[in-house]
Amino acid sequence: MNFIRFRTGFRKNLVAFTMALASVATAIATINVASSQAQNAAHFQSLLEHRTCQRCELSGVQANGANLRESFLDVANLQKSSFVGAILAFSTMYYADFREADLSESDLRNTFLINGDLIKANLSGANARNSRWKYADLTEANLKGANLIDIELVYANLKGADLSNTFLRHASLYGADLTGANLRGADLYRADLTGANLTNVDLSQTNLCRATMPDGKMSLQGCR
Repeated sequence: MNFIRFRTGFRKNLVAFTMALASVATAIATINVASSQAQNAAHFQSLLEHRTCQRCELSGVQANGANLRESFLDVANLQKSSFVGAILAFSTMYYADFREADLSESDLRNTFLINGDLIKANLSGANARNSRWKYADLTEANLKGANLIDIELVYANLKGADLSNTFLRHASLYGADLTGANLRGADLYRADLTGANLTNVDLSQTNLCRATMPDGKMSLQGCR
């Protein structure tokens, strides 16, 4: 009888202890989220005021339409952030993490991006004309209808990227990996594709007039 009472009491205490631990874990998680949100807000305010942000935590930030022209971002975390229609022209970004970020219709002209992570980012309709994006990872990124005229995408990773109806005139795609990318309706007039990987890419509806192909030869496809 005493043994049964002992087991019953032990079980009750164990349940109570487990519930207490769960409550503590929930409280800690809530504190961490609040702390992260406060940090994001502080870093974003600093970016708006000073146009510079080093090792900033800005994941999930909402910056639609923000004027961040000539900003400097160094090792900034911008995952899943939203910069729809934002102005980032003439900005410099080193190791910026824009994974799954929404940069659609944004002004990215003359930006300097080194080792940027733009995996699955939405850049549809963005204007990145005359930019220098070296070693950028744009795997499965949405670049549909983007203005990429005169852009430098040397050794960029564009596997599975949507480049349909994109303007890539005079663009440098030297050594870029375009495996499985969608280039239907894209304009690559005089683009440089030297050493690029075009495996599983349908170029039948792409303007390649005077573009330099991976083998170094000039294409006349699309010339009139």
